[in-house]
Amino acid sequence: MDTTSLSLMDRLAANGHDRDWQRLLLVYRPFIESVVRSYPALQSQADDITQEVMMVLMRELPRFQRQRAGSFRSWLRGITVNQLRIALRKSEKFKQADEQAQMVEDQVNELNDPASIASQKWDEEHDRAVLERIIQVVRSDFKDITWQAFERYAIHNQPPMLVAEELGLSLNSVLLAKSRVLRRMREEAAGLIDE
Repeated sequence: MDTTSLSLMDRLAANGHDRDWQRLLLVYRPFIESVVRSYPALQSQADDITQEVMMVLMRELPRFQRQRAGSFRSWLRGITVNQLRIALRKSEKFKQADEQAQMVEDQVNELNDPASIASQKWDEEHDRAVLERIIQVVRSDFKDITWQAFERYAIHNQPPMLVAEELGLSLNSVLLAKSRVLRRMREEAAGLIDE
């Protein structure tokens, strides 16, 4: 298990290793791609737009300064909006000012507005998607038996004594599994998800 107490964000800001950058891609690429694909008129460009967002994210992340809760999420939304706008400007399909082009531009502008429903949905989807991916990432840091104890006790709310008995562990091992996994998840999610 990686015992560092630094979050993924901290490790990346301090010249993260390839493993850290891979984790960032694993966490964020699916989320960004799903957002881009939610614009039907841009689906044919979804891979390219997602790639551009990820390239900007990787290039600019070492200089990112967290200002307040949710600032990374907002910063990433801004990068995504900018890349959507660039794609719209480059698209031959949208060079004629028709209703569909205006509708997509309005949707992108709504996503850019921090007070909009689209922006609030972004925040909710971001946190859900990132948490799901962080669970997948952190799971690989633990032995299978530790993860089973955590999952059964912390997620499925099974009594810890029953979990210990069924897995052949001590009660203390089950309690420690929950504590260690939750601590590791908090470390990995620090700065990415607001608690």
